[in-house]
Amino acid sequence: MAEIRQLDRVQPLGRAAVVDAGVAPPRSRARFRRLLRPFNAWLWGIVGLPTLIAGVYYFAIASDLYLSEAKFIVRSPKQVQPSGIGALLQSTGLSRAAEDTSAVQDFIMSRDAVRKLEQNNDLRVLLSRPEGDFVTRFPGILFWRKDFEALFSRYDHFVSVETDASSGVTALRVKAYRPEDAHALAAALLTYGEQLINELNERARRDALDTARREVDRAEQRISEIQNELTAYRVKQKMLDPKSASSGVLELIGQMNAAQANARTQLGELLNNSPNSPQIPLVKNRIAALDKLIAEERSKLSGASDSVVSALTEYERLNLQRELAEKALASAFTSLEAARIEAQRQQLYLETIAQPNLADYPLYPKRLVSFVTVLATCLLAYGLAWLLVANVREHSAA
Repeated sequence: MAEIRQLDRVQPLGRAAVVDAGVAPPRSRARFRRLLRPFNAWLWGIVGLPTLIAGVYYFAIASDLYLSEAKFIVRSPKQVQPSGIGALLQSTGLSRAAEDTSAVQDFIMSRDAVRKLEQNNDLRVLLSRPEGDFVTRFPGILFWRKDFEALFSRYDHFVSVETDASSGVTALRVKAYRPEDAHALAAALLTYGEQLINELNERARRDALDTARREVDRAEQRISEIQNELTAYRVKQKMLDPKSASSGVLELIGQMNAAQANARTQLGELLNNSPNSPQIPLVKNRIAALDKLIAEERSKLSGASDSVVSALTEYERLNLQRELAEKALASAFTSLEAARIEAQRQQLYLETIAQPNLADYPLYPKRLVSFVTVLATCLLAYGLAWLLVANVREHSAA
């Protein structure tokens, strides 16, 4: 009997050892269940409910969207060496087609494009087709306002534009509830983009022509001013052409010098041959008179401040300015003519590589991809929340 009692005392210790060796005690299991119980509700709230809503929407409610895609590129004419007016256009930035491609891209996504589509292409009607679901349609449950800003905010859901930096080709993508609507919007946006390019061309041509005309007007005004100075100078000096006047004075002095030389020769012959000749005083008087006349004429050339030389210097200065102004005017006229020729050429043009297509079947929404994305996102959020809360409770229980 003593051995049996001793064996009974040993048995509970053995069971406890077995429990410790294999299965968690009831108290630990209960605590683990309490730890997991809140996550069942979280699993439904974070994963189940959003995924269910996404599945119902994407597979039962979401409307089909048809895609119309067009591709275009903005080109500028190739020139081996730009002319003067071409350089002027380059200075305005117009010849850089890449920048103007960005301008077209910005315009397509701008309020101006939305306003044109609203006025000319019934954009509001196209975005509020009865085929559209209450989430994406305008106005809808998310976009209940009907003002222009709400329309502009909804516009980028249906229209996108992207430029390939390596090739410069721009892809325009337009979605709509009907294939003909997407095609019409894409074609209209291409037309408006081409109109923008034409406006940029016209603005550059107008600026270039205005600049050339201003240069011509400035050169003509300068010539007029110099001509007025010349006229006033001639009136003041009382001579039409100081250069011709100086030539006349020099010619007269030359003639008098020749006459004086002849008189001196005659005087020498008289003194040698007929010292008492009555003509000697007459010849001497003639020589003296010629000396006086020559001195007077020379004083006219360079003697006083109003001499022919000073007049000729001022005249030459004014005449040189007039010649320079005439050359500037000729250059301005050449630039103006070049501007007119350049204006007849198209500096930039929008070349359509692929016309907008008429879709045969809807490409959007990507139902399965969108559903899986929602599910994966919810599972990730649930996993992060589970790890965070479990870690906090484990530390608090310890």
